[in-house]
Amino acid sequence: MAEQAFVKKVKAQIALLNEGKPLEAFDQFFSAKGVMFANGVMFAKNAAEGRQKQEPYINSATSIFGNVVDLVVSEENEICAFRNRTSFVASDGERHQIDGVCWQRWQSGKIVEERYFDGDEMHRMLNNGILTSPEKIE
Repeated sequence: MAEQAFVKKVKAQIALLNEGKPLEAFDQFFSAKGVMFANGVMFAKNAAEGRQKQEPYINSATSIFGNVVDLVVSEENEICAFRNRTSFVASDGERHQIDGVCWQRWQSGKIVEERYFDGDEMHRMLNNGILTSPEKIE
């Protein structure tokens, strides 16, 4: 049985992230009207604001080593979640490690809602099963 279009898009996004191309993944898969949250707080009310906030940090990296793991997909709900263990080297030569969980709700082939968790919130979400039952985020 062929993979559904949703799963293919999610995997294409993950491939770009693992190639160290987060802006390309964002541009290709984030809805113009999509919203972003960081640890439950509104981060961006649309794609333009989200890109504007992320772009300076991403562009300041001299190299990005994508490492997205533990992908789970709820195909019937068009929801996915994954752990982002990407690292990057900043312009000062220092290597930084990301450790967070990203939850995404898709619609019509685009991400319409993204929730990112790190620190204590990430551990709470992991304990609540976000990477086993992503459709039960709350």
